Amino acid sequence: MPQPRPSCTLVLDIDERLYSEDVKLEVQRCYAYVCATLVRTHPATEGEPVNTARMLAKLGTRHYLHSADEGADELWSDVMERWIYNELHKIGNNMVIYNRRQREIGGTQLFFDWVEVELENGALTLAWRTDSTSFIAPECALLASRARTLLNEGSCGENVVRIQMPSDASYERQQQQAAEDRARIEAEKKAAAEAEAEAARQAAEEAEKAAEASFLESPALKAEEEAAEAEGEMREELREEIEEKYALPEADFAVDYTLWTVVFEDGTERDFDSTAGAFAVEDETR
Repeated sequence: MPQPRPSCTLVLDIDERLYSEDVKLEVQRCYAYVCATLVRTHPATEGEPVNTARMLAKLGTRHYLHSADEGADELWSDVMERWIYNELHKIGNNMVIYNRRQREIGGTQLFFDWVEVELENGALTLAWRTDSTSFIAPECALLASRARTLLNEGSCGENVVRIQMPSDASYERQQQQAAEDRARIEAEKKAAAEAEAEAARQAAEEAEKAAEASFLESPALKAEEEAAEAEGEMREELREEIEEKYALPEADFAVDYTLWTVVFEDGTERDFDSTAGAFAVEDETR
């Protein structure tokens, strides 16, 4: 018997500061092949704009979240996990491709901070933080299965309506650590470049002293050297320009999704360690 196929509506919720009719048309054009796409805006808040891509998974009235429901486990393992993987793959790639196109045409890049999926007609929402390039790895579908398992075991408590991966506190720590790592690496690169430049300077001085005066004073040779140097600089500038336009950006760091925030029906929140399968030791109900 063929398995049912979920349908999806993708809601792209954009900060009003980044919205325009041109942006709306470009987004709809770029995301058209992914699924039915709606573009919405929300009022600006303090701080940087926050954009969310929200998938609304539709599978009729079928139940697949709770193992106690007949056929739920099979429906999840055979249909939903694969479907979430495929949708994250398409959306993640599309976010990167969209911004690459904007760089090519001199347009405004659009970064999404969150990718969400509403499951079983809104019974549960899973939210993943994207990396600094606005990319979401399709392997996050495995986190969805992990969340479902923990929910069915009762590890997350009852009346859970949303799980955020990772928690805000965890992500902030990761950002801070990444910034410290970048600063250290940049300092090491700077020191290495200065040492290399000094070595090159000393080598040039020694070569100049060792060369014959007639060789150094040759106008033709000097002109040839200057032309070669100028050509090299032009090639390097062209290479950098091409890379800036077409190369895929690298994320500042790989997001660690271990620590979650579990949100309950009454609005309270608790931080949860998905590896330990228990609420974080330092957690306090908010």
